[in-house]
Amino acid sequence: MFENVVALDSKVHADHRLKRSNSFAFAKNVLGAPLAMSEITKASREYPIFFPTSGRFLPVAQMGYRKDGNLYLDKENQWSARYIPAHIRRFPFVMGEKKELGEYLIMIVKDRISTNADGEVLFKDGSIPTGGAVDRARTFLTDFQKELINTEALLKPLQDADILVPKVYKVEEGGKLLGTVTDLQVVDAEKLAALDDVTLAAWVRSGLMGVIMAHLQSLDNWNSQKSLSVSKSPGD
Repeated sequence: MFENVVALDSKVHADHRLKRSNSFAFAKNVLGAPLAMSEITKASREYPIFFPTSGRFLPVAQMGYRKDGNLYLDKENQWSARYIPAHIRRFPFVMGEKKELGEYLIMIVKDRISTNADGEVLFKDGSIPTGGAVDRARTFLTDFQKELINTEALLKPLQDADILVPKVYKVEEGGKLLGTVTDLQVVDAEKLAALDDVTLAAWVRSGLMGVIMAHLQSLDNWNSQKSLSVSKSPGD
């Protein structure tokens, strides 16, 4: 989704504009989206939510089981679920690596800007226009980054509690295996119930228990994904 990005520069991109597009074709390969805490309840109504076995420890909305197999894009490349994760909505902008201590670069997918595009200007008189595309993206990305950091901190006790178990997701149709997703973890309900009252009370107060409950309830969405997979078998 963000393979070919460039850092926005007021001089280099002085005459560039953002290309208009309502298509989500860019997300056809996206099979998982990290979630911030504020998204989890809405996302849990649409997607199975899991925890990764490596990398940043954030809830992940699972969207498919094979390459080019995002199950939430229709034939017109429109998003079919009611809630679109922030990870998807930030496209074509993304936060780059720190340029200096405490600073980040605003980056954009290269083929989404052009001097001949008909969308919004990126810069005006060497500055970012207030309320313009880059200004809105900067606010969105900054807020999302802060939320992800806060979500990681909130989930740290869960990661340390030894109540997560590996999960393998298999999609089958008529006895035929269509795909498998591994490297996922889920909360073990029995291990959760065995925690002491002090720990459980602390998790309720911090909001962590709400995340866990949304995660557990979201696992029923496997059934809807399996239904979606029938109409999107390999080769479609």
